Amino acid sequence: MKYPSGGGYSPGDTWELYVGSDGRGEELAYHRGGPPKHEGFATWADYKKADPLLFSLDQRGTLNGDPLHVFFSNVGVKLAGLNTWMDAQ
Repeated sequence: MKYPSGGGYSPGDTWELYVGSDGRGEELAYHRGGPPKHEGFATWADYKKADPLLFSLDQRGTLNGDPLHVFFSNVGVKLAGLNTWMDAQ
């Protein structure tokens, strides 16, 4: 995905999403202002499902050459019309 110049959240920035054969997002690359400068890259792992959504709770990679680790804990969803939360498992 690339935002056009003068529009979008970050004009000229490019995001590359790599999807595995099972349809899950596995890697995400970020280019500030578009190619060729590659600023961020992360692999996705530790998938948990909170019906009906599938979350990657652990992303590791680099951002501007520095280590990057983004992780989530205690993830859950509450669907509209329901009174209970579903924890990601």
